[in-house]
Amino acid sequence: MIFTSNIFIFIYLPVFLAIYYGVKDTWRSHVIVFGSYLFYAWWRPDFLLLFVGITYWNYYFGIKINRLRDIDRKLAFRWLTIGVVGNLATLGYFKYANFGAEALANTLQQFGVNTFTLENIILPLGISFYVFQALSYIVDIYRKDADPTDRFVDFAAFISLFPQLIAGPILRYRVIAEQLRQRVHSFDLFSLGACRFMQGFAKKVLIADSLAPINTYFLSISEPTMAEVWLGCVGSLFQLYFDFSGYSDMAIGLGMMMGFRFAENFNQPFNSMSLTEFWKRWHLTLSEFLRDYVFIPIAKTNKVGTDTAAFTTMFLSGLWHGASFSFIFFGVYFGFFMLLERRLGLTTRIDSPYRPGRHIIAMIMVVLSMPLFVTGDLGHSIELYAGAFGFNGVGSIDNYLYATSSMTMAFLVIAIIWLVVTGVVNRRFYDHDRNRYFMQHVAGWQAGLLWFGFSLAVTKLAANTFSPFLYFQF
Repeated sequence: MIFTSNIFIFIYLPVFLAIYYGVKDTWRSHVIVFGSYLFYAWWRPDFLLLFVGITYWNYYFGIKINRLRDIDRKLAFRWLTIGVVGNLATLGYFKYANFGAEALANTLQQFGVNTFTLENIILPLGISFYVFQALSYIVDIYRKDADPTDRFVDFAAFISLFPQLIAGPILRYRVIAEQLRQRVHSFDLFSLGACRFMQGFAKKVLIADSLAPINTYFLSISEPTMAEVWLGCVGSLFQLYFDFSGYSDMAIGLGMMMGFRFAENFNQPFNSMSLTEFWKRWHLTLSEFLRDYVFIPIAKTNKVGTDTAAFTTMFLSGLWHGASFSFIFFGVYFGFFMLLERRLGLTTRIDSPYRPGRHIIAMIMVVLSMPLFVTGDLGHSIELYAGAFGFNGVGSIDNYLYATSSMTMAFLVIAIIWLVVTGVVNRRFYDHDRNRYFMQHVAGWQAGLLWFGFSLAVTKLAANTFSPFLYFQF
């Protein structure tokens, strides 16, 4: 089940909230687990067993590590290692087995060795996200950054929380543990959450989905011209942003409606003045996870420098996004240019003084990463890069106007206006004034505008019945 479906909006969510607020506090984790398992099983009931298995695996290892961490550190580390390997082996099998088998078979074929095929392995929905959450739990217990949960149902609720189960934000147990035990439910928080959910819903259904024809046409062009590639990259980047940030808004809003405060996943990424700064603004919970559990441990070994640790982290980030050579090169692309920024002293921070030249260069570099990301195919990416650098001529964007619609192009302009307006309004929010988020406190004409946008999105969804998210494939 997904948020942008009629069954979720009109049946699942109202019934879930009625039950959730109808039971005592001590039973709400049980309601979350049951509701989240139903939410997940709606896609594939058989994969619910894998989900439950990973939950219990990490709960068990958390208990063992906690018992040993103060009396036998080495043995606790062995249990941690087994727990981590089990998680990564599961993720590796489902996410990379097909890619690895295909790459090996193609290599052997070059030497005349008989090749083989592997039965297609289905990628379980959200496995990249919930496995990372589970990993953070046992690692934090070993590091003494968190104590294990007293109740299995609370841990199961942490892993399965349906608002962020499929595509994040990635939760840390040490951050949300207290909220699992006790959290405040109020009409004000529920109202803030509802507004945030409605805003995310409109971003996804009205803007991101309206930009989809640009990406569809972009990926279908043979021998694209320079103008076609650059417009396609910008349109695809905007679609990806409004799709993923819309999902994150919905997840954060649903969390508020249940009394939770989730971490933010975006901080105005198009204001970045370097690629390093971009990853401090885009998909924040993944960036922070990789920083704490990959970059810092590698850098602390003193066997490699911070440059190697940073490059390795970005390489793994690319691999996390998908099992193909194009995603691997996507990580290498950012790893290489972020190292170049460090060496040339061009790295910027979120609070760095604004420099238009660096801003423009950073955005061009981000746009140029899109062929590797949106195609999922290295050969096709190279064809698009050839077009981007003029090997097929300068061309024009006329074909986009014929292949899409004037409405699609209008939403491209709306997307830009949205980014400018929210960029100004949300500045104080990201400066730690958490009550200043765009359209989160609404009254008067703003409330009317929000309800109009939400109603329009629901009407559009009712016509289409289904609107999947781009990040579900990861």
